[in-house]
Amino acid sequence: MKVLVIAPYEGLRELIIEIGRNQDIEIHVEVGDLEKGVELASSAVEQGYDIIISRGGTAELIQKKVSIPVIEIEVSGYDMLRVLTLVKDYPGKAAIVGFPPISEGAATVCQILEIDISPFVISKEEEVKPTLKQLLQKGYEVIIGDVITVKEAENLGLNGVLITSGKESILKAFQNAKKIHNYFSLLRRKLSIAEQILQAEKDGFVVFDTTFNNVYSNTCFTEQLNKTFNASIKIEEAVREVVLKGKYTSLIENNNDFWKVKGTMLQGFEISLVLFRLQRVESDKKRLSDGINFSSFMNSSPIKSSFIRNNQMKMIIKSAERYSEKKESIWISGEKGTGKEKLAHYIHFRSSKQSFPLMTINCSLLTAEQWNLLLSEEDGLLSSNDNGTIFLKNIDSIALSIQKELVSYFIKNNPKARVIASSRENILNMIENGAFLGDLYYLLAQLTLSLPQLSKRKEDIDHIARIFINEANTKYGKQMAGIRNEAIEELENYNWPGNITQLKQVINESVLLANGPFIEKEDMNYILKTKLEETEMAQLDFKGTLEEIEQKIIRRVWLEEGMNQTKTAERLGINRTTLWRKLKEL
Repeated sequence: MKVLVIAPYEGLRELIIEIGRNQDIEIHVEVGDLEKGVELASSAVEQGYDIIISRGGTAELIQKKVSIPVIEIEVSGYDMLRVLTLVKDYPGKAAIVGFPPISEGAATVCQILEIDISPFVISKEEEVKPTLKQLLQKGYEVIIGDVITVKEAENLGLNGVLITSGKESILKAFQNAKKIHNYFSLLRRKLSIAEQILQAEKDGFVVFDTTFNNVYSNTCFTEQLNKTFNASIKIEEAVREVVLKGKYTSLIENNNDFWKVKGTMLQGFEISLVLFRLQRVESDKKRLSDGINFSSFMNSSPIKSSFIRNNQMKMIIKSAERYSEKKESIWISGEKGTGKEKLAHYIHFRSSKQSFPLMTINCSLLTAEQWNLLLSEEDGLLSSNDNGTIFLKNIDSIALSIQKELVSYFIKNNPKARVIASSRENILNMIENGAFLGDLYYLLAQLTLSLPQLSKRKEDIDHIARIFINEANTKYGKQMAGIRNEAIEELENYNWPGNITQLKQVINESVLLANGPFIEKEDMNYILKTKLEETEMAQLDFKGTLEEIEQKIIRRVWLEEGMNQTKTAERLGINRTTLWRKLKEL
């Protein structure tokens, strides 16, 4: 055991060295009172000391500044009796002035022995001189106290009497130091075992104080989860929720693994501490990550509602804002590419759930095996996101057998998470045809939103296109200044079978292919013509014989030309007689 003793006065240093020779500990003694003592103690930890021993106010100040144990040399009853016996017959007025450990102890002895000496307690060094000046004005002549008090008293012309510590107090301090050292050695061993266990844990642990500082984390958290945790969780809100409600639950995704986050208060500390434990959602079956992802407020891309001009879309956004604070499930319908997922993000990140994850399950990507895994886990992904939102994307694509399991799961578990579902097909037609369960639809469609085709909201195309140009500039390192009005007209005249998704594709290609600072009409015509040809090819049915395929093409062109035989013949490159004969065969 290595001990640093800081003695407030030289005589105590000599006595400590004398007594220390008979102790089986390594002792180093320095002289320093109050702030000087604190200065000596401040480097004790770096120098390898286990314990500091000091006296009175010096010990009290050191205790506030260092992390190792501080043992106080007490002013014993013997010490008090010696000094009070010395001054009790002095004819002048006497006072005891000092920090609580000395002045209060002396006052008690005076009261017991009925000695008329007044006690004056000080709490910091700066109070000594003003107190002594007041006592001087009141006629006091003798001041009993510690080193700093006696020095100041003598400077003011008063008689100073130092309360010294005897052998008994020093021996007791050494005994206490040994006891404390043994206790802390045992405690350190136990803490070392606990620390090794925590550092080897496969779960992540991180502790924050209420000013949101990370005060502890284990290896798993530091090396694997720190970056994802900080990007996915609003630490301030999470800490506040634990402090106010006693717990916090959430879910994060890290390198295709899902981690449950549970926050609780730690007990028995001087300051409030919040522990977050991150547990990997284990599964020995096929991973679910292909069809599931998480979005946090930090990585979300919200709808820019200020750019919307279409009245129908304005009403939809207004409805979505009102629905965002409701607990009811929401069903979003619309063709592919109309922005259903964007709207789900908008609802979630405008709500009070915004600090919790939005878990998107792409129903069209999950296999039956993955659905069984997802729905069979009692403590799995769905139940771990109670505070967040579950978005069932393209729910119209799942088989009837899985639909039945979903109905059973929602009725049995009654998830606390808000549920949003989206469909591309006309769900009421699917219900009528027996392809979708009405029970599941009405369970998840307590509130509904229906997104229009892009061709029905052409007044928004200009602004959406400019947003996509800006995104493409960032993505591809381009510096496009904008798009010509003639090119915008071409966009507005196009039918957009792929809706907003297709518009984004067209803008990306235009930005990459454009030679000048603006997207020109010619650039847009070239790309839209390609898209039209792709659409026509996709819509043609090449099943059947060559003659049957020819008939389908002729009928298609004839209808597109408004059943005008002259225009149809010109477009097909045949004469009207041939066309008339072939139409007759249809």
